[in-house]
This record gives sequence, C-alpha cells and structure tokens, in this order.
Amino acid sequence: MAVRTLAERLATLRADRVAASTPRPVADRSETLARWFDALLSKDPAGTTLLVERHVPVSPGIALALRGLPKACYFDTETTGLSTGAGTVIFLAGLASLNRDRIVVRQYLLPDYPHEGALLRRVAGELAAVPRMVTYNGRAFDLPMLASRLTVHGLFAEQAALPDLHDDLLPIARRLWRRRLGGARLSQVESGVLGVRRDSDVAGGDVPGRYFDYLRGGSPELLAEVLDHNLQDVVSLALLEAEIVRLRAGAWREATVLDPHGMAIDLLRVGAAADALELLESGLGACADASEASGLRRLAARLMLAAGESAKAEALWRDGTRRASLEAATAWIEVARIRERHRHDLPGALDAASAASRVLDIAFALGRGGSPQALGAVRLRVESRVRRLRRWVAASDRRAARRRVA
Repeated sequence: MAVRTLAERLATLRADRVAASTPRPVADRSETLARWFDALLSKDPAGTTLLVERHVPVSPGIALALRGLPKACYFDTETTGLSTGAGTVIFLAGLASLNRDRIVVRQYLLPDYPHEGALLRRVAGELAAVPRMVTYNGRAFDLPMLASRLTVHGLFAEQAALPDLHDDLLPIARRLWRRRLGGARLSQVESGVLGVRRDSDVAGGDVPGRYFDYLRGGSPELLAEVLDHNLQDVVSLALLEAEIVRLRAGAWREATVLDPHGMAIDLLRVGAAADALELLESGLGACADASEASGLRRLAARLMLAAGESAKAEALWRDGTRRASLEAATAWIEVARIRERHRHDLPGALDAASAASRVLDIAFALGRGGSPQALGAVRLRVESRVRRLRRWVAASDRRAARRRVA
C-alpha cells in the first residue's frame, strides 16, 4: 500500500473543502425559488429575475382617496446592510400601485449576486413608467441605495429615467404623530394610526441575516417572512397616504391620535390656512400642557396677524397670561410686540412689557420660573424691551408736548 505524502493529503483536504462549500447552481436556486413562491421566472443575457405578484383588496374610501392623487408607485427595498456603501446589495424590491379596488404588489427577488443588474433594470423600468414614487425614509436610504447600485452596474440611462416626483412620507408622519406615538417608525404609525397588526413579522435588523443564511444553502422558507414584511411595508405606504389625504380633507376633526401643531403646519403647506387656524384654536381648548399651548398660540397668532386680525391675535395671547408662569411672561411679551408693531400703541406695549416683568417676579417667588437659564433668558428679553419702550414713549411724549406748544 502506497503511503501518501503530506502534500497529497493537504491537496485532498482542499478539494473536499471546496466541494463542500460550493453553492448549488444558480439555475437550480432560481427555479426552486420560483416554485416555492409561485414566482414568474425571467431569464435574459443580463441575468435571472424572480417576480412575485400579489393583490391586496382595500376599502372603497381608501381607493377613492388614492385615485385623487397622481398615479404613484409605492416603493421599498430590503438590502444586505443598512448603509449605502458599495458592499450593500438590494436583494428584494417591492413596488405597489392601485388598480381599482386593490393594491397590486410586485416584488423582485434576487436569486444570487450575479443577477443584481437584471433586477435593477426591471425595478428601474417599472419606476420610470409612473410619474411619482412614494417611500418611507426613501430620501435618506432607498433612493440613494438604488442610485448607488445603478451606478455600480453602469445603468445610467435607467437612473436618469426615474420619476422626478418623489414623496417621502416619513417627514409628514413625524409632524403628525411622532409626539403622540413617541416615534415615527412605520410599525408605530401602522399600529397607532392605521390599525395594522402584523401577526408574524421579521425584525428589520434580521432581514440581511435571513438572506445570507439562504445563500449559504438554507431553505427558501427563510425568505417567506421577508417577502411578507416587504409586502406589508408597501401596502402600509398606500394606506398611510390615503389617511393623510383623509386628514387634509377635514378628518382631522375626528382624529384621536394627532399632533395639532404638526397637522396645522401640514394644512398650511397645502394651502388650507382657514382649516389650520380652526385646528389650532380647537387644539388650544383641549391642551393641558403650557409649553405645547404656547406653540399652538404662537402659530395661531401669526395666522391672525397675517389676516390683519391684530385684536384677535392680542386676545389670544392674553388668554395665556392668566397664570403666573414663564409662559405667561412670554405671552405678555407677545402682547407687547403686537401692540407696538401692529397696533402702533407704544404706551400699551410698555404696559404689557411691564406686566411681563411683574409676572416673572411672581413666577420666581412661586417656583414656576423654570430653570435659572430659562428664567434669565426671558428676563433679559423683558427688561430690554421695557427700557426701549420707555425711551420711545418718553420721546413720543416730548414730541407731543412740542406740538401742543407750537
């Protein structure tokens, strides 16, 4: 029996290791995925793509709200990492659109890395076919990620054809619900506003690991919850936009979870100033937090002043002076500003500024002055205004005296 040399033994071990680590052929993997998820398998010279299409019915009210908007594609990606660096790849892209009374969700799944270019080309082509795309945090992640991968594959024409209109719903969600929900993650908005409950879901941080485990030879079942997670993301985008449309149309009056200041800003952005003012005034009536009430009052007063209603704006601020506190002193400062700049009443402005000074003294004595830094900052503003108004009132009195003598 021939004795093998150490070199021969090492060569055998290397061959066995390579054989054990060699992945299954991509063609087999793609066909297995297609059978598992009932996906449409497309092959071309650029690579293989898998398309999973599902339909989700929606209520007539949601369909009506979405039909009134420019046609859109609701877009979300799942990637192999949380950065937009060169090593991160899009392995799943969900695209949803409204078709009559249902949301059609088309999901492109990457069978393996060599086929990314084919997936990107098809995703970009679908996006280019609509005038508008809607995302959640897409400006910070999904769109830069897509642009980065298109650039890597030299798909510049496809990148240039992406829709010019892009509505990212995250900033709107932050304005409307972050203070009430304690955050504006899509899952928080789903449960707190849309009433969506995900019975089984994979955490976002676990998504890349599922794909890596699948590539290492795992079952396609690893990706089932990832596809469901992505489907719910894009469906929730459509539901969320419909809810925003409903709120802007007046449903804010019945909303139980809503930041009135943020909703008023949103109404102003779409040109509904009268509704914004109504919302602010109703929010003030139900607001128990002094700091929040001051913010609502400030915005409402600005709208009144813009409409030429200075007396109404002054009355609104005077409502905030009834309790000796730092906020009451600030309200007196605003009364002084309105009397000085909009009503041209310098003596009245001086009276209001002096009242602010007295309120600060009382608030400090009662322990309602806030932190020393906050108290000091307001004190500086008040005393500066009092000194300036005294000079101006004295100067005005001297001019009046000269006119009487003359």
